[in-house]
Amino acid sequence: MTTRIRRLAIPARDPAALARFWGGVLLRPVIDGSDGLHLQMVEGNEPQQLYFTPSAARSFPGDGPFLSVGALCGTIADEVGRLVSLGAKLLHEEPADLRSVMMLDPEGHPFRVELSEEELLDEEVDPLR
Repeated sequence: MTTRIRRLAIPARDPAALARFWGGVLLRPVIDGSDGLHLQMVEGNEPQQLYFTPSAARSFPGDGPFLSVGALCGTIADEVGRLVSLGAKLLHEEPADLRSVMMLDPEGHPFRVELSEEELLDEEVDPLR
């Protein structure tokens, strides 16, 4: 038997605002279900749901696990710009040639933005890029 992650709970002072932020990041609607606010992920993804739970405690960069995201197309710079427009913050300025960037969501949870699927495919075709 195999175990898989079904849900990831993310503590937040304002669960609704954080759910809207991550809904915008992942282009998923926020669902107000009987067991709380969550995003239903695309079938086949793990975790299947992201839950946003009330918490008075503030997290700090480096505290506990973090999500890692990557766009399907475009560049890492494009995706970072889009996420900043949704309310994310760069953890610190990064050189333009990096393969990933650490950011903070509006509640201060760290997450990593990685190269897009398009950039990864380009690297496979031309590894000297």
